[in-house]
Amino acid sequence: MNTMSKTLLDLPGWLLSQLRGWRTDRKIVVFESDDWGAIRMPGRQQFESLKKSGIEVGSSHYDRLDSLERKEDLHALLNVLCGHRSSRGEKPIFTMNMVMGNPDFEKIERDDFQRFHHESFIQSYQTYYGESFENDWLSAMNEGLVRQQFHAREHLNSTLWLRDLKAGLEPVRTAFRHRFYGLKAKTSSAWQRHYKAAYCAESPSEVEAIKGIFSNGMAMFETAFGFHSRSFVACNYVLPEELEQHSATEGVQLIQSQRGYVRPDPAKGGQRTVCRPFAGKRNDHGQKFSVRNVLFEPYLAPDEDWAGRAFREVALAFRLRKPAVVCTHRVNYSGHMDLEHRDRSLFQLDCLLRKIIKTWSDVEFLSSDQLLDAMGRSD
Repeated sequence: MNTMSKTLLDLPGWLLSQLRGWRTDRKIVVFESDDWGAIRMPGRQQFESLKKSGIEVGSSHYDRLDSLERKEDLHALLNVLCGHRSSRGEKPIFTMNMVMGNPDFEKIERDDFQRFHHESFIQSYQTYYGESFENDWLSAMNEGLVRQQFHAREHLNSTLWLRDLKAGLEPVRTAFRHRFYGLKAKTSSAWQRHYKAAYCAESPSEVEAIKGIFSNGMAMFETAFGFHSRSFVACNYVLPEELEQHSATEGVQLIQSQRGYVRPDPAKGGQRTVCRPFAGKRNDHGQKFSVRNVLFEPYLAPDEDWAGRAFREVALAFRLRKPAVVCTHRVNYSGHMDLEHRDRSLFQLDCLLRKIIKTWSDVEFLSSDQLLDAMGRSD
C-alpha cells in the first residue's frame, strides 16, 4: 500500500467522503428534508398518555417534537423561502422526501392484525387534522419552492411491526392503541430496536416484500405529484443491496445518503455492514450517490447557533469544490407538538439563507434531481 492510500484510509470518514468524488466550481446548495407525510407522534395528548403507560418516549427528540405537518407549517416554511432570492433571481428550493402514507390503524385492528392497511398522506391530513391541502403541495411545487422526491410508502417496517402486533407483543400493542408506531422496543428482530427502518430486510422473503412495497409507493408518488421520482433516500439510511438494484429498475438514478449507510444482508439474517459513498459515486446498477455534508437540525439542540454551524460547513464544502447538501428533517418545521420550536427553526433557516446569499453572489439553489443533472453533465 502506498503512502497516499494509507493516508486516505487514516482520514475520518466525513473528511474522506468530502475529498473523493465529483467536484465543481459552481456554488451549489441543496436542501434535503425527509419524512414529510409521516405521522410520527399523533399529538400532545397521545404523547403524555404514552408516558403514563410506561412507553419510553420522553428521551427522543422526535417523539417530543415530530408530527404530521399541518397546512400552516408548510406555509410558514414557504414564507421563509419566498423571502430570499439569489443574484440570479432564484428562490431557495427544498427537496421534500415524501412518505406516501401511514398505517390505517382502524382497518388493521378490524382485521385482527392479519393484514396491513395503508392510508395515503392526503387522507391522513383529514384523519388527524380534518383538513386537506393537496393543492398547496402542488402550488408550492409549481412555484419552484419545493421538489418532492420519494422516501417511502410508509416510514415503517410494516412486515416486522405487523408480525409483532399479531404476536400480541407489548408494549407494541399499547403504542398501537395510541396510534403510534415509532417506539423503541424489544422487537422480534435480532437487529432492530424500533420499526422505522422501512427497508431493513433480514431474509429473502422480506426482500421480496419490501420490493413490492417500494414499487407500490413509487406508483403512489407518481399519481400524487404527476412525475416520476428520480432520487430516493432510504429510511434511517438502511438499504440492502437488493433494493438498490430494484430501485434502479424503478427508475431511481440518484440515491441520497449520509456519509455512511447501513447495508443488511438478508442471506445472513440481516447481518450489517456500513457503506461509505461519496458525491457522484456509481454503484453496480448505474445509480449515483449524493452525500449530505451540511447539518441543519435545530431540533437536536435548540440553543445552538445552527445558522452559523451550517454556514461554516457550506463554506468548507465550497472550499473543497463540493456541492453543499444540507440535511434538515421535517421535525424542524412541524409545529403541532411545539410551535415555538418550529418558529426557532424557521428563524435560524432565515439567517442561514441570508448569510449564504450575502457571501456567495453566484450561489445556485438546486433540488436533488437537479443536482443529478449537474453531475451528469460533468461526466
